Amino acid sequence: MILGQRYDYDGVPIMNLNALQSEMKLQVEKKVSEGHYAFEVIPCAVCGGGSLELLSKKDRYGLYMPVVICKDCGLIQTNPRMTQKAYNEFYNVEYRKLYVGQETPTEDFFRAQYCAGSRIYKFLADSGVLAGRANLSVFEVGCGAGGILQYFRDRGCRVKGIDLGEAYVEYGRNKHGLDISAGTLETVALSDAPDLVIYSHVFEHILSPNAELQKIKNMLTDRGLLYIEIPSVKNLMRDYEVDFLRLLQNAHVYHFTLKSLTNLLSRNGFEILTGNERVCSVFRKIQGGASKDIESDYAAVLNYLSKVEMRRKVFPITFYKIVRWPRVLALNLLEAIGAFNSVRNIYRKIKNVK
Repeated sequence: MILGQRYDYDGVPIMNLNALQSEMKLQVEKKVSEGHYAFEVIPCAVCGGGSLELLSKKDRYGLYMPVVICKDCGLIQTNPRMTQKAYNEFYNVEYRKLYVGQETPTEDFFRAQYCAGSRIYKFLADSGVLAGRANLSVFEVGCGAGGILQYFRDRGCRVKGIDLGEAYVEYGRNKHGLDISAGTLETVALSDAPDLVIYSHVFEHILSPNAELQKIKNMLTDRGLLYIEIPSVKNLMRDYEVDFLRLLQNAHVYHFTLKSLTNLLSRNGFEILTGNERVCSVFRKIQGGASKDIESDYAAVLNYLSKVEMRRKVFPITFYKIVRWPRVLALNLLEAIGAFNSVRNIYRKIKNVK
């Protein structure tokens, strides 16, 4: 049973797509209809179960995407999902163009990543997990153009990253001199064990998270940290305009809450050090093995999604959207009079001086 009629597959996006995004959407749909992008049924990544309840049949772009929730543990997942071979091609050919809406990487994209790096570093520092650590070796999976790594490098860290998008990797490597490459954990060569591994809005894309976590566990130093940031199912009010459907995109295989993520990590030999429901979280390896305990999130997640759907029908505009309106209007005005780039450059100079 899906959450509502608007979650049924009809091919209609719920957001405005530019010409490039529309072209990529049609290209993906064609590959799916022709069987070029194949799908497969998988067991639940957390509990291994197969008792699944259907929530949605499409994503925000209007692409076919069967989203289900595990009745045993509460993990939301795309199932059936595209195979690894299909996803590898999708990420290299269509993903960034569909998601970003641009043909090639830009300095604005890199700068946005750099700002994300600043936020991540502050979260780590404020939580105290960086205390007593210096000259960190940082490894990022799904680094894009490498803007996050650039921020950490500016803080004296040794950095390395991998991504499946070749164009973005080339941009960061050639434009900013970063040690990043196109590849996966199976193909990357590390000269030393990382002290910190970063997954920023990437872990929800991983098809085999249990195998991925075991590889990371073997890579990390004994005191190594694993930072995972993901779009959260329970953060729809702030970031997704009270709309679960806006969270869904075909590139996301798993849709976590802090509890379901912690369940997955604990079963793979990690314990949580700090985290919030946004989700920003830090884990470390458990000494003595993995935990088999699972705290089901099924009832809490369904209750939350039901409340969100009801709230959306009654009052679809969030407080955060109201607060952003003056800023959006100001940016649109600057764009209209041709002053946006000049004001942005002045702001960046002032910020860098500080």
